[in-house]
Amino acid sequence: MSDNDTPWTSLASRVVRVVLARQDTGYSQLLDSLISLGVKETERSLASRVSRGRIKASVFLQIMVATNARVPERWRSALILPGTWDDRVKGVVTAELARHPLVSMEDVAQRMIRIGAELSEKTLTTHLIEGTLSLPELLQFLVVMASTSLEYYVDYEVLVAAAQTYSTCLLK
Repeated sequence: MSDNDTPWTSLASRVVRVVLARQDTGYSQLLDSLISLGVKETERSLASRVSRGRIKASVFLQIMVATNARVPERWRSALILPGTWDDRVKGVVTAELARHPLVSMEDVAQRMIRIGAELSEKTLTTHLIEGTLSLPELLQFLVVMASTSLEYYVDYEVLVAAAQTYSTCLLK
């Protein structure tokens, strides 16, 4: 299964579009706001990556900040961390993991693979530790952590259904 064929890329695209719609923000306005955050992007490439669901989690956080979107309470301290946007994604991962202190990064990576992550356990673990996740990977992470942090933008049940769809495909 390629990234374009997964329910995760479709959900990633949907989540970004919901953020933009709730903030009544178009791509042109978003791009202006992202440029003010130091992001170098063209409107066309951003719109293309969003439509395909091929967006980094760090860019998703930038979009949330740039549009003044509602940020999940659990993530707020992560978004004001110094450093890079990947550091902030790492902060989000850390905040979510804090709810489950007995769950290791390796456990999370194994769970993500079972619901459709296409990377190796080692690579996923590295992405989790370094904060270099894609938005589809972040969504997978949230579902395996039973997190409802993005429920304002996507129902948790929809994330679970995506996980179940992938798992069901493997059984056939």
